[in-house]
Amino acid sequence: GYAVTREGHERALRETFSALEAVEKLLADRKFLAGDTVTEVDVLAFPTLVRFDCCYYTAFRCNRRRIRDYPNISRYLVELYG
Repeated sequence: GYAVTREGHERALRETFSALEAVEKLLADRKFLAGDTVTEVDVLAFPTLVRFDCCYYTAFRCNRRRIRDYPNISRYLVELYG
C-alpha cells in the first residue's frame, strides 16, 4: 500500500491479517460482530470487507488471503447483504 519500506509493508500485512484472523474467530460463534443483531460496528465494517478482494488484495498487494478464503467472514457478509 502506502508503506515507504518493505519492512513497513510486511508489518502492515501482519497487522491486517492478524486482525482478519481475529474477526474470523469471533464470527465462529456469533452471527454478527457484537452478537445476534446488526450494530453500527457491522455497518462500518461492511464496506471495507466487501471491497477487500477487488481493491486491497490487488491494488495494495494485501494478498496473503482473500476475504472469500475466510468462511465465517464470507458468511457474515452474505448475512449482512441479504
